[in-house]
Amino acid sequence: MMRSLPIGLLCLASMALAQTATTSPSESGPYAQALKDFQGGNYASAVNLFGEVEAASPGTTDSLLYEARALIHLQEFIRAEMVLRGYIRGHRDSADALYLLGFVLHRRNRPTESLETYTHAAAISPPTSDDLKVVGLDYVLLDDYTDAIKWLKKSLELQSTNKDAWYYLGRAYYSKAQLPEARAAFEKVLELHPQDTKAQTNIGLILETSGQTDAAIEAYRTAIAWEEKGAERSEQPYANLGSLLLEQGRAQESVTFLEKAATMAPRNAFCHLKLGIAYRQLGRLEESEEQLTQATNLEPENATAHYQLGRLYKDKHLLDKAQVEFDRTAELQGRASQPKNSEDH
Repeated sequence: MMRSLPIGLLCLASMALAQTATTSPSESGPYAQALKDFQGGNYASAVNLFGEVEAASPGTTDSLLYEARALIHLQEFIRAEMVLRGYIRGHRDSADALYLLGFVLHRRNRPTESLETYTHAAAISPPTSDDLKVVGLDYVLLDDYTDAIKWLKKSLELQSTNKDAWYYLGRAYYSKAQLPEARAAFEKVLELHPQDTKAQTNIGLILETSGQTDAAIEAYRTAIAWEEKGAERSEQPYANLGSLLLEQGRAQESVTFLEKAATMAPRNAFCHLKLGIAYRQLGRLEESEEQLTQATNLEPENATAHYQLGRLYKDKHLLDKAQVEFDRTAELQGRASQPKNSEDH
């Protein structure tokens, strides 16, 4: 049985789960149907059937582990954690369950608990490349990019073709402003997976950060061309290109890309913010107000969004509304400048 599980959302990662059945389930009946549903992608049905199997014969099959995997596919991480903890109470030395729980805790944004769980699992059975990849991502959640790089590199020592580990290593290097190392990691992704739009978009970002504007624009355009031919779609190359064109004083040109980004990612405040700024520069004030209002609604503590909305209200001679936004901007900026309490670290 494979110890891997592809999932989407924030990131792709793989999970640990080996054969742990304590008995051999029959090739027919509820367990077989549950397994068939799971393998066929009918995860909701699989969850119910594996639950029935466990209730009928507690602790005699690996039903709870499959149930947890199905719940992860359904993005139901709270339920998955409950199922796994129930299994672990009776199987405290199950490395498979512990690795799976470590991943679930990562997805629930509980990196410290996730790391503790991975440490427990590793004491029982060696981790895979994908396990160490998630360990690295736990350190990303903790804003510890030095340790994130360390563990992502260890992941690649186990599997040098782990495309996702190379990608996240590039992101970690970029966060530490180690641009040559970041670019090398993203180029490795492209070597393993030609026309990977996320890697190409990040190369564009590196070029933009390095002040190579023309090269960055070309990189973003290349990413967009690849994306429009592929199955995976992301607003990021459109948003990045539109934002860069806007910074270059090319508002009219930027609108096409920013409108596309905002349509693709209606919950992305950055897309609405940049589109609102572009509309304001073009004198399209009503459309600008709509976009900037959406940005502040999506991210109420985004000082830049409030400031831009204040400028828009000032242009419309709505001075009272403008002052409210400017006051909110000052409040948020003041709060951001205050040192964090020690318990926040």
